[in-house]
Amino acid sequence: MEEQQLEHKTYAGRYYVLVVLSLLCALQNIAWITFSPIVKEAKLSYGLTDIEITLLPAYSPMCFVVLIVPFTWFLQKFGVKIVGVSAAWILAIGCTIRVFIPFVPEASNWIWVMHIGHILIGYVGLPVMILPPIVSSAWFRPKERTLTTAISVCAQAFGQAVGFVMISFLTKHYGIRTMLYVMAELGVFVAALFTIYFPSKPPTPPSVSAEKDRTSFALSFKKLICNPGYILLVIGGGIGMGIPLSFQSVLSIILNKNIGGFNENVVIDSFHGFISSTSWLGFAMSVLSGIFGQIAGFFADRFQKRFKIILCLLLLIASGFFLWFSLSIYGYGSQNTINLFITFCMADVLVFTAMPIFYEAVIEATYPVAEGTSSGFLTLTINIGTLLFSIVGIAGVFSDKHPERAKAMSWVATGGLLFALVLVLFYREGYKRLAVDVSEITSESENDSIPSLLPPSEKNRGPLVINK
Repeated sequence: MEEQQLEHKTYAGRYYVLVVLSLLCALQNIAWITFSPIVKEAKLSYGLTDIEITLLPAYSPMCFVVLIVPFTWFLQKFGVKIVGVSAAWILAIGCTIRVFIPFVPEASNWIWVMHIGHILIGYVGLPVMILPPIVSSAWFRPKERTLTTAISVCAQAFGQAVGFVMISFLTKHYGIRTMLYVMAELGVFVAALFTIYFPSKPPTPPSVSAEKDRTSFALSFKKLICNPGYILLVIGGGIGMGIPLSFQSVLSIILNKNIGGFNENVVIDSFHGFISSTSWLGFAMSVLSGIFGQIAGFFADRFQKRFKIILCLLLLIASGFFLWFSLSIYGYGSQNTINLFITFCMADVLVFTAMPIFYEAVIEATYPVAEGTSSGFLTLTINIGTLLFSIVGIAGVFSDKHPERAKAMSWVATGGLLFALVLVLFYREGYKRLAVDVSEITSESENDSIPSLLPPSEKNRGPLVINK
């Protein structure tokens, strides 16, 4: 049988798809933290209680726990286009209905509308965290995949940074209702961009792996459960990212109690005013997370088959920063404001930087399981950690009256990172998808279910030709 050399193409439209997905990721995170920077104004304008302000953002991890299985089935059944476009409009609706709530005292009778809006916003967290690696795999070449995944994942961090500034500025100068109007308008704008153009995949795939059919949804569960490498990555990623990232929620309780002289002041009147503000600390973490995440994605694409080394380095250094931060707040290290600011900022940034690498690693380890299914359960474990923190906070365990309880969680975050590092060390890395793309399938990989994906005529073909 005559061997054939397939052509694979990339399209300029892939950049549009990446941009609109990144805008959705950013806007969902802006809407998710709507009232976190303006707690006082939210209480005065809508009568929200402390529990409700904690509960509204907690709807996002709740949606993950409840909807992850039906969502991954829906995604594999109906495709990226329907999921993406519907998610954009659901986010627009969730942002829009909040503007119809009257101010206090009438607001108490309409506050359920606010909850519905944030449940819809919380649901969009599923496609926001699951679609990035799918879009990268469907539209981009192997040498571009990790970076493009990092761009859309890190857009979430940029969204939080922009949201912090935008929400505070609009509320202070134009009022909380104007801020909600602007957010609703942005939601409709992004939804319109999705409606204009957001296909599930390009006419011609960019790589060999992109053109192959994925494992059925029912069979995927069996393959994932029986894959020890995947289990290690999912548990390690969930613990190593979920717990430390959730620790941000108690940061102000710890630092604003006269440790290092921190406060929540958002006015930059001096360098000390910036460096001693927990609000600006959150802003700096978000910006740097986005930058470092994309840098890590760039180098991961240049040094393929090195995910394990990269993850171990990120987790090890982040553990060191978290350990020093924990020692410092207990008085065993320096409680200097600059030390605490830099130490925690870098610890959190490195944890977030590992996220796109974890996504790509689990997909490589489980190919040909659908990207949405394999990455979905990684995202689930991350959100379980976030949800547990939220539940503890709602129960009143972490409060201004008990800062020592919040301080103790710093050791839990440090231990979680070290435990994740151990699991990644035991993970036996595999690059099944990459092996298909570079036609490096060996006898070892033939024992690992890949040969069934390739017809006999294609197993020994020449180098893959990619037309830009």
